[in-house]
Amino acid sequence: AAAAPAKAGWPLPWLPPRTLRRGTEAEVNASDALARVRLEAVRGAFKRAWGAYRKHAWGMDEIKPISNKSHDWLHLGATMIDCLDNLWIFGLKAEFDEAKEWVATKLSFSRAVGISMFETVIRIIGGLLSAFELSREAVFLRKAEELAGLMMYSFKANPETGVPCTTISLDGSRRCTFPTWTQRNAILAEFGTIQLEFKYLAHHTGRKEFWEVAERQIRNVRGRTQPAGLYPNFMSPKTLRWTTTKVSMGALADSFYEYLLKQWLLTQRTEPYLRTMFDEAMLGMARSMVARSTPSELVYIADYVSEGKLVHKMDHLACFAGGMLAVGAQHGGEFDREYMTLAERIGETCYEFYRRTTSGLSPEFMSFVGGSDPKVPRNAAYNIGRPEAVETFFIMWYYTRDPKWREMGWEVFSSFERHARTPSGWAALKDVNNPAKLDDKMESFVLAETMKYLFLLFDSSYPIPLDKYVFNTEAHPLGTFDASAFTSAAPPKRR
Repeated sequence: AAAAPAKAGWPLPWLPPRTLRRGTEAEVNASDALARVRLEAVRGAFKRAWGAYRKHAWGMDEIKPISNKSHDWLHLGATMIDCLDNLWIFGLKAEFDEAKEWVATKLSFSRAVGISMFETVIRIIGGLLSAFELSREAVFLRKAEELAGLMMYSFKANPETGVPCTTISLDGSRRCTFPTWTQRNAILAEFGTIQLEFKYLAHHTGRKEFWEVAERQIRNVRGRTQPAGLYPNFMSPKTLRWTTTKVSMGALADSFYEYLLKQWLLTQRTEPYLRTMFDEAMLGMARSMVARSTPSELVYIADYVSEGKLVHKMDHLACFAGGMLAVGAQHGGEFDREYMTLAERIGETCYEFYRRTTSGLSPEFMSFVGGSDPKVPRNAAYNIGRPEAVETFFIMWYYTRDPKWREMGWEVFSSFERHARTPSGWAALKDVNNPAKLDDKMESFVLAETMKYLFLLFDSSYPIPLDKYVFNTEAHPLGTFDASAFTSAAPPKRR
């Protein structure tokens, strides 16, 4: 469709808004017919992996998909809990009931020592809460509340600021540390990606302290002087000073931006300041981080170092931004059409991350050296089954019904089945341009996110409507709720 003139205030004059193509009724019907077969292929891949996990690694965090050994790093049954909502959505009710029994009788927290606060929130609390949301089985809410209660001490390590520790222990020792590699600084994506889970928990348990510890993190960053209207990757947990000027839409920061928008949506748009923060950040990203390659004009999000200085690489993690922008473009905002146009271009670039490799699978990040077209860097040639591209394909299909997004997703699924498939799931690739080299590793998110978004892409019954549910950053759907009991107070003041 023809582009309209760029709107005043939109910082990308070379990317004016255009009306995105929508699939015709005939195209959507033809796509739905194909999707029925493809949906069963995705369900089959998941059942194959789940059956292996059940047989060889039941109750462990992960199964190694080549050796069938197990890997335990959280000691919380991560694959089990991360996949509870998959079992429900995929219609595997007997398997869901069996997993529920394990949660009720076997899930304990005392062995979880030296674990990631962030991963525990998004995978374990998020997984339990989405299982509760979909099934209304009280055991899941009860376990999530118990786990969150054990984690509350981490917010008291720095009582003046309330910034939670990066690494925690649930064995009663109350160990609480920040990483040496960040010089003991807090990571934006970690303290900024607990709000959906803790606010949802506060609503369903009536415990306001869960709300308050999460909301305090937003208060800590709101209006603080920041480069380019964005939020740097590291902050001092003691002084709340930014300790770097570097900004990323990939590792270290990604889900913070996602959660600004999604908190606003989860609480039924009762916290408008969060929407304002999101829009200011998206304009900052467009102004200071979005670039296009030569000669293919692929639109990508670079890493910001300082004013006028970028590192021309894009993490696969940052591919989530296409879906985030599309979700943010559905509510009558000033730049909805601009967001959708940018979302489409980011989604197309992320498809190229797959199409341009020998295996048809994406590396961990692509380099756009000097703004040139993407190349696979030697230190990022591996693929661990990340979900962000297919997340964006699903969301773009959901809002446009343009069959191209389903075709992209099917190519990605087919490449995983061709090059990563084992009898027990999908292995990681050591080199996407040399797919014979496999790594005996399958993170829980391969099943919980990548396979879930592919399933939803091909499920024409739309079991998780995006006007009623908000996905946490681990693809766990949470139902929106009236948060007026918590939001009647004034919003956090700008600093």
